[in-house]
Amino acid sequence: MPEQDLLFFETSGFSMWPFIRPKEKLLIKKIPVDDLRPGDIILYRANNQLACHRLVKKNRDFLWTRGDNSISSPEMITKEMFIGKVVGIIKNNKMISLTGWRSRLINSFMVIIAPLIIRFLKPIYMKLHKR
Repeated sequence: MPEQDLLFFETSGFSMWPFIRPKEKLLIKKIPVDDLRPGDIILYRANNQLACHRLVKKNRDFLWTRGDNSISSPEMITKEMFIGKVVGIIKNNKMISLTGWRSRLINSFMVIIAPLIIRFLKPIYMKLHKR
């Protein structure tokens, strides 16, 4: 894989928590938009900022993304905003590949389960931390 097809990105927010945490480094690969599948984690530019969220749906013209830590509706972006796909995460100085069949299965599952987990667990978490 040519080096010009790879980028590193350091995360700063909590939108993908707990799957991706702040200050973790992501390995981004430039790929054709047509090669994306729902469940893939992508990097894109929105409002002059970089965002990293999970692809939940795509069609011929648009991509819909959502952070794992969000119960809101997916955000629609254009294909021109897409930068690349996350193919690895550096956690505790170890590279975790997101390219194998297990990772693809987990990522696809996360499209369905993440909003449900956040919807039910976030209120409990917030109540516990108010005490």
